[in-house]
Amino acid sequence: MMRTIRLARIILAAVAAILMGLEAVPAEPSETLARSGTAPVELGAAPVAVQLVTPAGETLSARAAAAGRRIYLVFKGLATDEPPDTVYQIYFGLPPGTAPAPDGQYYVGSLNFFNAAKRGSAAPDPRFFSFDVTSRLRALQADQRAIVTLVPASSPRSGARSAVGEIAIVEQ
Repeated sequence: MMRTIRLARIILAAVAAILMGLEAVPAEPSETLARSGTAPVELGAAPVAVQLVTPAGETLSARAAAAGRRIYLVFKGLATDEPPDTVYQIYFGLPPGTAPAPDGQYYVGSLNFFNAAKRGSAAPDPRFFSFDVTSRLRALQADQRAIVTLVPASSPRSGARSAVGEIAIVEQ
């Protein structure tokens, strides 16, 4: 009995130390470097290219060159009327006239609308999706355009009206 109590105290002390340690770790500061406009980005059956807006005088490639920091492409506020039954492939810096290819250098990842918030609901989807684009941004040094292209992998369901609330480039 005494041994069980002693073991329980050790376990509780270890758990407390872990929890205290987790609370003591400060959140890594982040800074938004570019973002889409204030209106949601509407998605459909055709590719959609979104020019992200950077503050005046800022260059993204200079930020990407900073040592120790990572650059992320972040998608927030996904919403849809009904599931589109497709994923949307994400391309970063895809030049105009270049065919999107999931095995190409501009491909970042994909978005799905599984369990996304219902469009027009009072509570927006609290989830976000992020993709590390640090190396991709370094490769774009000669081309400063922060263009994100979203391409449906297949034909979306005809009644689905899907949207992304915000697209941003965040440094952390």
